[in-house]
Amino acid sequence: MKRSFLVPVLVALSAVALSVPADGAGARRLPEAAPVPVPQVAAEAPPVIEELSADRSQRTQPFPVGWEDDVYCAGWIGAEDEPVTGRIAAAEYEDSRHMYGVGDIVYSDVGAREGLRAGQEFQVIRPGHSVYRVGSITDTLGRFYHTPARLKVVCVQETTAILEITESCEPSIIGDLLIPFEPIPIPLVRASAPFTQCDAPSGKITGHIVEVKDRATPVGTDSVVFLDLGEEDGLYPGDFLTVFRPRNDSGTIRTLLGEAAVLWTKGRTCVAKVTSMVDYMGAGDFVEMK
Repeated sequence: MKRSFLVPVLVALSAVALSVPADGAGARRLPEAAPVPVPQVAAEAPPVIEELSADRSQRTQPFPVGWEDDVYCAGWIGAEDEPVTGRIAAAEYEDSRHMYGVGDIVYSDVGAREGLRAGQEFQVIRPGHSVYRVGSITDTLGRFYHTPARLKVVCVQETTAILEITESCEPSIIGDLLIPFEPIPIPLVRASAPFTQCDAPSGKITGHIVEVKDRATPVGTDSVVFLDLGEEDGLYPGDFLTVFRPRNDSGTIRTLLGEAAVLWTKGRTCVAKVTSMVDYMGAGDFVEMK
């Protein structure tokens, strides 16, 4: 009887022993894997955009006083009968239209006999109105010439040539005149000293604004104007002039209206651009070389 009693007891004790976890087994965990390092990409700093101040008085470096449009599209005042090479006598599409622009083919009434050659460039000009001296309706300063386009000779014949319009400011038409194209450099200038109403006259040569590009109004900063002063008066591209309006007959009282810089000159006229303005200005106002 004793032996049969002990066997079940031992079996029960063994089961209890096996069911008890080893010391600390329930709390023991495998070590966690270290996180995979993420490659760090250095953030690029945003590019710094340098802005050029529009205030010419703050510029210390030379800057162009104008743009190609100001010298090639503005026109100019020339002699009543400017010498020309020839004219546009016909056009490729003249049966369907009467105005021509970039890429169009036109024909001149001059060719190899007059010295034309392939690749040569010509300026298209169109005579306009007469320009009179300020205060006169009879004393002519010259004639205004429009400059619609630029052409390049494609090929030549003895007395004619085929040309392509390469640059255009406004439409060209049959009958427009041709002169050899001459590049006009844009003058680089430094900002002139700011002026005040207390500035005394410079005592240098004076003239007038006699014409405004496209006869636009009002006239102000960046307007293109034409003066009755030129190379023969000692003006050169890049020169600055004070624009003023006299308030008495002697001119001892005057109001300063702004400044203009010379773009390019002819004999007794020039093309200028208004660089600053404090009041409205226009044809008839005075200019004085600084």
